[in-house]
Amino acid sequence: MKFVRPWMLLPLLLLAGAAWRVFAPTPMATATAAPSVLVNTMKLTPGRLPATVTAYGSVAAGPGAEQTLSTQASGIVSNVAVSLGQSVAAGQVLATLAADAPSVAELRKARDALTAAQAARAHVAALLASHLATNADLAAAEQAVGDARGTLKALQAAGAGRTRTIVAPFAGVVAAVLVAPGSIQPAGSGLLQLAESGHLVAVTGVTPAQAGSLLLGDAAKITLLNDGGAVVDGQVALVAAMPNPQSGLQDVTLTPHGALPLGAPVEAVITTGQLNGYVVPRDAVQSDAQGSYVFQLDARNIAHRVNVRVLGNAGGQSVLAAAGLNAALPLVTIGAYQLDDGAAVRIASGAGN
Repeated sequence: MKFVRPWMLLPLLLLAGAAWRVFAPTPMATATAAPSVLVNTMKLTPGRLPATVTAYGSVAAGPGAEQTLSTQASGIVSNVAVSLGQSVAAGQVLATLAADAPSVAELRKARDALTAAQAARAHVAALLASHLATNADLAAAEQAVGDARGTLKALQAAGAGRTRTIVAPFAGVVAAVLVAPGSIQPAGSGLLQLAESGHLVAVTGVTPAQAGSLLLGDAAKITLLNDGGAVVDGQVALVAAMPNPQSGLQDVTLTPHGALPLGAPVEAVITTGQLNGYVVPRDAVQSDAQGSYVFQLDARNIAHRVNVRVLGNAGGQSVLAAAGLNAALPLVTIGAYQLDDGAAVRIASGAGN
């Protein structure tokens, strides 16, 4: 056997090492854990919330509660003592009118006519005593005196030819100021509009679909939007049968159980019944082009999208229909917005399951 010297094997070993480096398989990468999202969960339990309709509008005078105050005789507006929206007491002075030249002349004419009629009656009476006039002539003269006296009294009662004040016939709120100081107003002109304080209402608008769920007497919470959020209880007094042509909404009139300032904008939440289903936080419900959905977790804490039907909302809660939901699986609440279908999750310490 031929002896192989060690130095003769060296090239073969180097060649084999190079071949191994070229053809050896690439080591497998170390597996890393899939990222997970930290969430809170809750157990689904049946519950209920009030079914509500939210409407917006303003405070107005109720039917028959508004009265226009007018002048019976012409005059010049010398002063308007109130402003729009001001509360006034019964008997309070609202405006002052001074006599104008035509009314002064009309009053003087009426006085002169009475004086002339009285003189004519006296003359006829003297003729009657001399048998130069008849009883019929005297009756006609007396009728003329009566007519002239009636005309004068009517002008005096209307305030013609003198300064007069317009006072509030009842406690209320100034709904409109129709005149300005210095203007001349003919007889019968409207000066102000006054609404009775105890007959103000909130007039709001809802869609025709919402109007169909409202009944007379439904309770409402009326919130004043520009008065620090003050809330007054009320109820539905009237639901219009057709949409308002200006807004396209159906007017809903609410009777408040407290004082409301005329003209104030309001938000009304009307309770129409009860919603029965699963009550969950609003943050648990997501939405996209396909509709509303939530996430429920399987036994491996994998999130699965479930399309749901939202029956209604109240405050920070939503009521979900039971269809499609599995009450045995936890529902993701906080953190739902970060999830995709099939995402792994971690449940926050202390969160419900």
